[in-house]
Amino acid sequence: MNDLVDRICARRSVSPRHLSDPGPSPEELKEMARAAAAAPDHGRRGPMRLVHIPDSKREALAEAFAGAALEADPQSDAARVEDARERARNGACLLAVIATISDDDPRVPPHEQWISVGSAIQNVLLAAESFGCRTKIVSGTRVTSKAMRSAFALKGSEHLVGFIAIGSFAGSPKDLPRRRADEVLSIWTAETPDSCDG
Repeated sequence: MNDLVDRICARRSVSPRHLSDPGPSPEELKEMARAAAAAPDHGRRGPMRLVHIPDSKREALAEAFAGAALEADPQSDAARVEDARERARNGACLLAVIATISDDDPRVPPHEQWISVGSAIQNVLLAAESFGCRTKIVSGTRVTSKAMRSAFALKGSEHLVGFIAIGSFAGSPKDLPRRRADEVLSIWTAETPDSCDG
């Protein structure tokens, strides 16, 4: 019915370990950032930014992942720590998503800032798809660890939301079911709840 909506609905996540070269070009990354900046943003706070981890820094990130794994479980064996390192190496391209959320803006409460962050992430995912790439955003407990906060030199109001992995995928992504439109959309009837009667 609508090509844009059809393309949005066709988006599917692909595991970072399956996202191989080629990844997006530098120009395409800039376009993804431009799409992120087009997200709804009450107060023009710009609460989301992207940090590209170049290939030359993947091993440094792998060590931060290892540190986060040991922080979560100091008894982790060598295999588990190496698995954590490997997650930092997956995906042809990796972007860290950083959110800066203020708790003291009476005009723009935190939940509205988070809405903007989520909208910007979706814009990045859709922009990447428009360039023929596949994506997945991953997070987990590691993103709140001291190791990861230190790796990205985060300040008090900054949060590591997760990582967007981007790359090429030759297969067909798993077609998980979506909710039907009538499960999402309803019509307000303006009825007074029974609890308010009387």
